[in-house]
Amino acid sequence: MLLHLLNVITAYRPNKFSKQVKKATKEKHDAIEKHPFIKSMIDGTLSDFKYAIYLNNLLPIYKAVEMFLFYSNPVDKDLLQSRKINNDLNEYIRLLGINIDRPEYIFNKEWLNYFLFKDKFLQKAELYIRWLADMYGGQIIKRNIRFNSKYNFNDLRNEIKIIRRMIEDGLDEANVERFIEEVNKAYEFHRQLADKINELPERSL
Repeated sequence: MLLHLLNVITAYRPNKFSKQVKKATKEKHDAIEKHPFIKSMIDGTLSDFKYAIYLNNLLPIYKAVEMFLFYSNPVDKDLLQSRKINNDLNEYIRLLGINIDRPEYIFNKEWLNYFLFKDKFLQKAELYIRWLADMYGGQIIKRNIRFNSKYNFNDLRNEIKIIRRMIEDGLDEANVERFIEEVNKAYEFHRQLADKINELPERSL
């Protein structure tokens, strides 16, 4: 697994602006990785219930990204993460037998509303924090998740290249600082979502 991840990480060499984004957003990225909710996904202690709520809140975000960014830039169907998330979510609904659309389980409205009115280029911040997270850290997380098609890719190396090229298209000296700001905002929305789900009372099967 470690050798595979190393090969994936070296599959694409980011340009200087991507490196600048990575360096400037590292603090937010590291804080998310250390969040108790994310750590529980990594170590396999997260409950099926909370993971299902997480997927349900992420699904509209992924759908919006695909609607705005993939419609005019067609990609391989394997990169349509919303389809995988929907499949996983349906499996959890069958397993848990709950209504996950209850108001007390919906935490994505502010994040989604903000995304919908952003400039299309800045919307690519979601590709940076969500798609790349699925492709990198997700390869570790999927070992401890019951239904994990969200993290399965047919050609991971190539698909990383596709997403990175989409992000880097138009990323330059004039807008890199603004893009960094948007990535950090996206991380903050994700942290807030993790906080709220982590605070939910547990539900047993």
